[in-house]
Amino acid sequence: MPQELLFSRSPEPLGGITNEDELAEACPKEFQQDNLWSDYASKLFFLGGNIKNWKWKSEDKQVKNRQFACFRGLLGTFGLPHENKEAVAGWMLSEMLTEVPEHITSRE
Repeated sequence: MPQELLFSRSPEPLGGITNEDELAEACPKEFQQDNLWSDYASKLFFLGGNIKNWKWKSEDKQVKNRQFACFRGLLGTFGLPHENKEAVAGWMLSEMLTEVPEHITSRE
């Protein structure tokens, strides 16, 4: 599925993203199992984290802002089971970043 679909809709004001159910259905199986991207997304969800070490695929500030807004919206959803949220978030990260970053807590 093209990257455009991952980041084509709008985040909801109170969490969620307008096409989250569609993304959960289309999420590649590799993200629905133990996967470095999904594991990192889970750490961000449960532990928070500092994202200053992210290496973005895009240099365009608007693209990065849009992708991050969709990612945050997805992490904030109450509409998906946690395992689906984690899988789609990992998939999003794999399209946003060039490599899985080291998890750095917010306090570091």
